[in-house]
Amino acid sequence: MLRQCRVAVSLLLVFLWPVPGGAQDKTFEAVVSLEPLGRLALETGRGTVRLTSWDRATVDIQARISAPTAVDGDEAQRSVDGTIIEVRGRRRSVRIRSVYSALPAPVHYEIHAPRHLDLDLTIDRSDTLLDGFEGRLLLQFYGSDLTANDLTGTIVLDLGRGAFHGIDLSGAISLGLDRGQSVVLERVRGSLQFDLDRTSATMREVQIDGDSLIGIDRGDLELQLIPGQALTIEADVTDRSDVSSDLPVTFRRGGRRLQGSLNGGGPSLKITADRGSIQLDTN
Repeated sequence: MLRQCRVAVSLLLVFLWPVPGGAQDKTFEAVVSLEPLGRLALETGRGTVRLTSWDRATVDIQARISAPTAVDGDEAQRSVDGTIIEVRGRRRSVRIRSVYSALPAPVHYEIHAPRHLDLDLTIDRSDTLLDGFEGRLLLQFYGSDLTANDLTGTIVLDLGRGAFHGIDLSGAISLGLDRGQSVVLERVRGSLQFDLDRTSATMREVQIDGDSLIGIDRGDLELQLIPGQALTIEADVTDRSDVSSDLPVTFRRGGRRLQGSLNGGGPSLKITADRGSIQLDTN
């Protein structure tokens, strides 16, 4: 049996969801007003998230709470019954949170929100699709795979033990990746501040518009710049690291430090590496 409700939210509310006996899954739906340039926060763990933009001044929230696997029926039911969706705020700030009992039940979100906003995500073990936002985007992920499309603005991502596929990212981009898996970025433009720890990354069609820093510890980097990119490059690597380049630039060497200018020089790109390899080229 599946029970469903839809609520239009205009005040500060906390949603508690009763479930009839015998139900396994339950659903939650709500519509909350949120002005453009407002703040949306989401905190959840165990499940999935699909968060996409639209042209309305509302947040549409749909969530399905499912029974956890590998437990008996009674315990699974208690987990579903004890997991609720909490929504607070409206207009300028909205906060969504999964609230769990002793045994968390997976929560699967489908959310639409205004394109222009400040976004704060705290996601634990929930694979996520994030599509079409512009603003200040603060993203914290652990044990989750993230696919991000069409993001613009100040983008700060901390990701541990997960995969990341980013397409069409632009602005001031800061990435902290710890033991990332299958990290691929395509069509990236802006200033970059990357800290890759035990993480290998492939970056294609990159346009660097501001001074940037990429640090690598125990990982490999393949960086493909756009044709005609003007750049001043400095690479500072240890003896346990390698740098190779197909760029039309002559590097001046000083110990393990390489310096050179590409297409007459431009914004600075500094690369530091320990126990890794770096490949630089253009497409």
